[in-house]
Amino acid sequence: MLLNPSKLLVVLMAKRSKDPAKRNMIRAIIFDKLNRRGKWGPAHTSKEDALRGIPSHDIGAAKDILEEAIKDRFLNIKPTSYGDQVSINFEKREKILAIIAELLEE
Repeated sequence: MLLNPSKLLVVLMAKRSKDPAKRNMIRAIIFDKLNRRGKWGPAHTSKEDALRGIPSHDIGAAKDILEEAIKDRFLNIKPTSYGDQVSINFEKREKILAIIAELLEE
C-alpha cells in the first residue's frame, strides 16, 4: 500500500503544536533554561541541551521554536565541528527577560 505524499506530510506534521499559547510557553522555557545557565553571548550550549527537559510529545514543536528563535535573532548560533551551538543574543536582553517573566511567573 502506497501513501499519497500529501497525506504523508499531514501525518508527519500532525505532531507539531499549532497552539500559540503552548508555543509561547515552550519558547519561554527554552529562554529561561539558557538564562539560568548563563548562556549569554560567547557562552553557548548545544541545541540538544537547550531542548533537554522538554516533554517528548512537545520536542518536535520545540525544535521548530528553537529554529524560529534563531531566525528572529533571539538566539545566536555558533557552528562548531561537533554540531551547532546556541546562546542568547545579549542585544535582545529586555525582550527575552520580559517573555520569561510574563509566561513563567504566572
